[in-house]
Amino acid sequence: MKYIISVLLAICCCLHTSAQKHNVFADGALSLAYLDPGFSATYNYNFIKYIGVGVGGQGYVFHPAKTSFREFTPAVFADFRFRIRPEKISQYYVLTDVGVDFYKHSNETYQEGYYEYSVPKDNGIYLGLGIGYFLRLTHSGWGPYCTIKLINNIYELDQYNLRTREQKSKNVAGGTVIISLGFRFGDNDDVPKN
Repeated sequence: MKYIISVLLAICCCLHTSAQKHNVFADGALSLAYLDPGFSATYNYNFIKYIGVGVGGQGYVFHPAKTSFREFTPAVFADFRFRIRPEKISQYYVLTDVGVDFYKHSNETYQEGYYEYSVPKDNGIYLGLGIGYFLRLTHSGWGPYCTIKLINNIYELDQYNLRTREQKSKNVAGGTVIISLGFRFGDNDDVPKN
């Protein structure tokens, strides 16, 4: 865990010192699973006009695993963005986030029909897919944005059949849809067009 955070911070610092076109996205959000609030912050570097890479962190309330309670689940991730119409004031983007969700697994089991489920490990793989709209208000690239994002926790689930006594493990995903409103702080020197 310490190593992952150290590597992400080192990458962020290296990109920050060499970047001429970097952005920080900071937002508040609403999880549609239970209408709970959440947040995210992402540093993103546009190494070419249409594509950006970065690192970020977030926290939302949802059920991270089948046997877990609804809980606040933080994550760190790598961010990949494809910008549509980056030279315009009104812009769109598509994003993919891949990282790690942090939570403790529950020793409880969940029964459904003839099957009993348990989660053997802490943490899971985080995957986020989304689309967004950005309105550039300043020459340097500051402005509000909104994003609709599907966040998923991919984790290992043990399944035990109570009739046949057969046990197997499989990877499953659980998540929620997020709607976020935020502000992008940028340092872009390209001049926007209408």
